[in-house]
Amino acid sequence: MRILYLFILSGSLFSCSRWEIQKSISDESFVPQKIDYVIHAGDDVNFQKLRWTPIFKNNLSLGFQTEHVYLKIKATNQTSVNKLILDLGNPHLDFIRVYEEGNPEPISEGGDFIAHSHWDAFSKSIAFELNWPSGETKTLILETKSSSNISYLIRFYSKETFYLKENLENTILGFFYGTIFIMVIYNLFIYFILKEKAYITYSISIFCNLLLQMYLNGILNQVFTLDHPEIHNRIGSIIVTCSAITGWTFAQQTLNLREFNPWSNRLIQSLKYLVLFYILIPYAYLPIDIAVRIGNFIAQLFVVSVLVVALVNYSTGNKQARLFLFGWITLLFGILMYTLMQNGILPVNVFTIYGNQIGSTLEAGILSLALANKINELKEEKANTQAEALVTLEEKVRERTKTLDESLNLIKKDLNVAKKIQKTLFSDIKTSDPRIHFHSYYQSMSEVGGDFYDLTQVKADYYRIFVADATGHGIQAALITMAIKAEYESLKMIYDHPDDLVFHMNQIFINKYSNIQTIFTCSVCDIDLKNKQLFYASAGHPDQIHQRIHDIKLLPRTGKIIGLMDHTQYRLIEHQIEEGDRIFLFTDGIFEQFNHEKELFGEDRLYEILKENLKLSLDHTMAKVLSELSLFTDGQAKQDDITFIGCEIQSLS
Repeated sequence: MRILYLFILSGSLFSCSRWEIQKSISDESFVPQKIDYVIHAGDDVNFQKLRWTPIFKNNLSLGFQTEHVYLKIKATNQTSVNKLILDLGNPHLDFIRVYEEGNPEPISEGGDFIAHSHWDAFSKSIAFELNWPSGETKTLILETKSSSNISYLIRFYSKETFYLKENLENTILGFFYGTIFIMVIYNLFIYFILKEKAYITYSISIFCNLLLQMYLNGILNQVFTLDHPEIHNRIGSIIVTCSAITGWTFAQQTLNLREFNPWSNRLIQSLKYLVLFYILIPYAYLPIDIAVRIGNFIAQLFVVSVLVVALVNYSTGNKQARLFLFGWITLLFGILMYTLMQNGILPVNVFTIYGNQIGSTLEAGILSLALANKINELKEEKANTQAEALVTLEEKVRERTKTLDESLNLIKKDLNVAKKIQKTLFSDIKTSDPRIHFHSYYQSMSEVGGDFYDLTQVKADYYRIFVADATGHGIQAALITMAIKAEYESLKMIYDHPDDLVFHMNQIFINKYSNIQTIFTCSVCDIDLKNKQLFYASAGHPDQIHQRIHDIKLLPRTGKIIGLMDHTQYRLIEHQIEEGDRIFLFTDGIFEQFNHEKELFGEDRLYEILKENLKLSLDHTMAKVLSELSLFTDGQAKQDDITFIGCEIQSLS
């Protein structure tokens, strides 16, 4: 509404300014005393024999005429100067000759078929400079031939007054053009922010309308095509066509015709294709008079079709049609005022002279409001849609969460069962032999893990410890431990020495499980109390510990990982054992744990704790290791499964 108020206020100011100037130059301009006209076919004409029709005003509109139009103008120079400018008020008459009555030779020629730079006056409309003594009465005859609408608004000016009038009109037109151009830039700016196609379409549409207004007012010919009359006479139809196509497209987008009124959308789309076909193919080959008339028809078709579509959509409840229809009615009202002025029904003033510009500018402003209103409605609709989608999404999330919770509970139940089953795989020795003591600890990273151990009394005075660590974690690793358990059970009582046992374990997994690429590390430690010996073999397992009172001996790996290479040979390690010796077998989870600073617990820390706590019992020593590990990780989640087996030789007698 501010824009509309500004237009009205500015128009009032310009109107007051124009009346002041008109008053100041009233003595330096005048209208003819008498005007007669006749339409006559042929070039050979006797002015005296023509049947003239008088008109009683200084403006005349005859529409499209294929014949020559002649005007007889009688006037007295009422100014104080001897040179006058005859202003015809129309920039689009093809060819005009000016005669003085009684002189068969023309005294001047003009029209838009002649380069503008050769016109008598540098003006928007066609004008002629005449030698005319002050106070003298003359009769002039104007011969007109034109392919466009023939109309006149005739007035005589002194030269100074004419250019003063031109400057005033250019200032007023500059205001309208500047306003529309600012709206073009403003809507382009909004387009680059919102990325809404309607804004770019609207910008192009009103820019084409701006070019059309400049063409109709003669500014385009005066400034841009002044030396190219052929281009000037054809470019008008091109501008009209482009304006119609972009206007139709804007109407489709603003009124959302594809959704609300498909039949009108198809109608406008068909009109666009027809007009585009016209401008791309036959237009360049048409005579100018036909091209101009088709362009005029396209303009009328455009205005009527958009008005009808807007009315139909408004009647069917399309909210966007209200402002859109108001904008088009404003434009049509401006055109109507200008047309009625041209036909002498309305007086000549700033509102009638610039009816086209006022209507076009107001229409651009109103359509801009309509576009903004549409964007607001789209935002509101989008917000409502998002709210509805959010509610639907929340319901789906609740349903999905419920399903996932049920599945998770089922998985937890299955894992708890698996955990219980896996615990049954571990074999501890319940021995009453006072010479030897065992203690074991196992903690998986999750419900089930990939570590496995077995403590077995193979025969009297002979014990075997087996520890394995399958690759990976969780269910996959747990399934591998079941295979390890099954194969180990079939071998542990057969082979007397650890190296043979590990060799055959490797062969079984190479032959039976190679298709699933099952690999694991393991260590086997045999304790012979009768012969006071320890036998040891390891398949890629970390170094294990044989601790005596004064030192620690490491039990290194003696061959490659199980399942990695066929016929791998494993070395056997033999140690003498003494009373008080301790053997610790474990998986890498006991020392490959990290704290919050990503610091590794490490093997050296493990060795140090074992040395410092040698005087404690075996059970308390192992508890101390686990306590120090817990303090080190400080609540961090376990990064691997932990298996920790201890054996103490208490007596050899």
